[in-house]
Amino acid sequence: MIKEINALLKEGCKNNHFPGASYCIVYTNGKTFCHHIGYKRLFPMKEKNMGNEIYDVASLTKVISTTTMIMKLIEEKKLSLDSKICDILSRFKHQEITIYDLLTHSSGLPADISRASTLKNRDEVLNRIFEMNLIYKKNEHIVYSDVGFILLGLVIEQITQMNLDEYAKKIIFDPLEMKDTSYHPDINRAAPTEFRNDDIYQGYLTGYVHDEKAFAMGGLSGHAGLFSTPQDIAKFILAILRNEFVLSKETLDKLFPLREKKTHPDGHMLQRALGWDKPTIGGTAGDHVSYEDTIVHTGFTGCNMFIDRKNQIGFVLLSNAVHPKRNQNGIIAYRNKIGNMIVREENK
Repeated sequence: MIKEINALLKEGCKNNHFPGASYCIVYTNGKTFCHHIGYKRLFPMKEKNMGNEIYDVASLTKVISTTTMIMKLIEEKKLSLDSKICDILSRFKHQEITIYDLLTHSSGLPADISRASTLKNRDEVLNRIFEMNLIYKKNEHIVYSDVGFILLGLVIEQITQMNLDEYAKKIIFDPLEMKDTSYHPDINRAAPTEFRNDDIYQGYLTGYVHDEKAFAMGGLSGHAGLFSTPQDIAKFILAILRNEFVLSKETLDKLFPLREKKTHPDGHMLQRALGWDKPTIGGTAGDHVSYEDTIVHTGFTGCNMFIDRKNQIGFVLLSNAVHPKRNQNGIIAYRNKIGNMIVREENK
């Protein structure tokens, strides 16, 4: 299996679909297999991956960090799934929207902020968000929304009176010994992402978050901004597989069930757990994971992960597939193939 995955990833690098990648396969018994392929950077000069690269994990931030912190606050009874956002954030004008709605991407809020590359600072981001109108009725559709998770990040900060990086370090990264996971990575080890050339930033983003909204917020946002390694995320996955996580088993169990199955406004069917996505045929976890007992997620920079409790296996792949430019990202086509190599038909 390892040889198959490495051969596939080498093919992707050779075809310039992504510069390189690093991954870990994690088993409940503690066996972990980690490998790296290709290059850390292609420009301005080529530099090979050494296996210690720290990657911008993009929207894996939503599940590794933000969802875990929200569920911790719920476990401590400082929040509930039914808590209204307007009761916590006084500037939020939509009185019916709850924590549950944001976690399941069914709030009615837009996916994104238009012209995000022009945003200069945190205040500009927040002003745009608090002015937003809903684009559909609450719980009518599922629209994967960065905006919703930015709000969840603000909720965490308001309740804890701590920055996201401080609270995440306290309740997730330190307890799980994720020493290379943070919102402010070692720039010397960070894999560069896209070449940005606008009024806000010029050059390859290296150690600075790729997402424009998170960049404007100083790297601290609920939807993106986290940097990590496959080895650190393997610790996160193993803790979940072994029920030795930073959340109680009762709380952890709440993350796996399907919560919402609704259409996107364009008509195609989507489904969500709390914070996490659920596996689908042709999806990023392959076709043979346990539907009921698996949670998955992806990140725009070229990352994906899944945790399958029935088959007692987890996987994370990190890459900087948006380097040097996002339109050259070709890693998506490889995810389903890798998933099928890891969990095969006979494991169903």
